[in-house]
Amino acid sequence: MQRAIQGVRPFGWTLLGQLWLFVLLLVAVAGIPVQAAGAGDYWTLDQYYDRYPEQLPWLAELGQAVREEPVLLPAGIQQRPVRIAQVYPGLQASSYWSDSEKALTGRLADLGIEYQLETRYTSPNTQLGEQIRQIRELLNWQPDYLIYTLDSPRQKQLVERLIQNTDTRLILQNITTPLKAWEKRQPLMYVGFDHTEGARLLAYHFARRFPDANYGVLFRSKGLVSQMRGSGFIQALPAEHQLRSSYYSDSSREGGRSAALRMLREHPELDYIYACSTDVALGTLDALQQLQRNDVMVNGWGGGPEEIEQLRAGHLPIVLMRLSDEAGMAIAEAIRRELLGQPVPRVYSGRFVVLDDQMSEDEIRRYEAHAHRYSGGESAQ
Repeated sequence: MQRAIQGVRPFGWTLLGQLWLFVLLLVAVAGIPVQAAGAGDYWTLDQYYDRYPEQLPWLAELGQAVREEPVLLPAGIQQRPVRIAQVYPGLQASSYWSDSEKALTGRLADLGIEYQLETRYTSPNTQLGEQIRQIRELLNWQPDYLIYTLDSPRQKQLVERLIQNTDTRLILQNITTPLKAWEKRQPLMYVGFDHTEGARLLAYHFARRFPDANYGVLFRSKGLVSQMRGSGFIQALPAEHQLRSSYYSDSSREGGRSAALRMLREHPELDYIYACSTDVALGTLDALQQLQRNDVMVNGWGGGPEEIEQLRAGHLPIVLMRLSDEAGMAIAEAIRRELLGQPVPRVYSGRFVVLDDQMSEDEIRRYEAHAHRYSGGESAQ
């Protein structure tokens, strides 16, 4: 068993316990029918804070720590290095996940926190069996924290088994809406950027550009992220914007291209296509180039280097940029709070800014530098 560190429970496993958990994880993807979470299955941030107002002071303290310069952990607090395991869907054009890791490790170093980190990568939404194997391997390492994500129904089943059968602290990244079913035993933290808020910001900017319009929506693969980004956008638009077509993709650039080609051939009258992720946006640009269409507008979702390059080239006139490093920084600051015995807010949602083709190069560079204080300007999704 690991020695306890201040603010973190000791974590130990018997061989029987490890085998039993592995069986439970396998059941999560054994072909048992599962239903995707609907809007009524999770709390929006406003709903959650109405229910748990005591969280607000902790959130304010964590948010202030993220925005300000790092404060070194006092000497003598840490008994041993913190063990952190990550299982990330980072094999994609987006570098959101690798940038988050840079922000996490950079902030931990600036805070003077000793740590050991093990990271495993897969493709998004297509390699759940591999993710299970990676999680089992990392749990054998006995981490204090496991950072994972939640998008698909199968991942939801997997996470439920983790929070019910492990003592390691689970941090869910890229989701900021707590699930109601887990009210009695939630993960330590949800951290990321509010997908619905980002979608609403983009809807506002499209509404300013087009008094009325015909548009299509290209989702990522089916899951919570697509639901919140897509539905949030559609619901925020004025009635003068008419949805003519929508497709799910497989979250890849090629999947985005194929879906966009089908959409544009069936509905050539579209004024713009709302893309729900970086890879889908880049695939849509590929389709427009293939069809030699320069009269259809597409947005970026994330604000990483490939999107910024396309913004500068005039191909993505609107780009939603996350202040990307804030997610990794928030996780590091949350670990610091635990080491000090301070409460950690259940949810941390980072900030957005919308970049467009009306901004100067200096403005864009300033936003890039601020969004990527640790990662050096490589992020998106």
